[in-house]
Amino acid sequence: MRVVTNQQRVKRNRQIAQLLFFVSLAILMGGFLFTNTLARDSATLMLVPCAIMPLGLITTVISVRLTNQYVRPPHAEDAIREGLKGINKRSILYHYVVPTVNHVLVSPQGVYTFTTRFQESRFKVEGSKWYSWKARGPLAPLFLFLKQEALGDPFKQAQKEAESVQSIVDQAVPGSGIKVQPVVVFTSPKATLEVIDPEIPVVYADLKKKPSLKSLLREDKRKEDAPTLSAAQMEAIDDQIMEMFGGKRRESQLVEEA
Repeated sequence: MRVVTNQQRVKRNRQIAQLLFFVSLAILMGGFLFTNTLARDSATLMLVPCAIMPLGLITTVISVRLTNQYVRPPHAEDAIREGLKGINKRSILYHYVVPTVNHVLVSPQGVYTFTTRFQESRFKVEGSKWYSWKARGPLAPLFLFLKQEALGDPFKQAQKEAESVQSIVDQAVPGSGIKVQPVVVFTSPKATLEVIDPEIPVVYADLKKKPSLKSLLREDKRKEDAPTLSAAQMEAIDDQIMEMFGGKRRESQLVEEA
């Protein structure tokens, strides 16, 4: 399997996450020191916290969000790569290359988008409904927001990402009938899933847990109506993706592994 990673984007976002963490601390500590040592009138005492606190909260939330996605282990790109070990050698796995989609797999058996979730708690999905045990309680939404651990709507995001890649596939191989298949992937082995007839496949990246990403691909391969991409179709899709990324001008930003 060939793996293509936009390492520049990964490195940049990790640096931003770390920088914003220290910026947040500086803003909050600076506001505290100013209010308690330099402020001399009541108007200033009221205005400074009103300006500093929202700014500090915004930088903190952004920092936590980037940390969860790019810094917190296991990294999504590593978990997916490990979960796909042993699949067809002609397959191509893209990380952060498609502008609006983080993880895309082009393989002889089909094209997939992987919408990842890093959360480690217990979840139940039935049809289109998601249930999070960690979200129970009156203060749970606030704590999840501050820690940026809310699950969001994985199916809505997965569908949008699949539609984005579908437009690429349709441009690369018009009239082929290849349908991009969205998948929701939990990257942490600590997550616990109860999956009941989901409208979009929900799997673990971890090979040791079921349903796993690799087992899903194996099941798709066994289906009688499973699509088969030719080498020419895969090459056309690869060319289209790389062209969207910027082609030769930006290929130095990528790290490719066999």
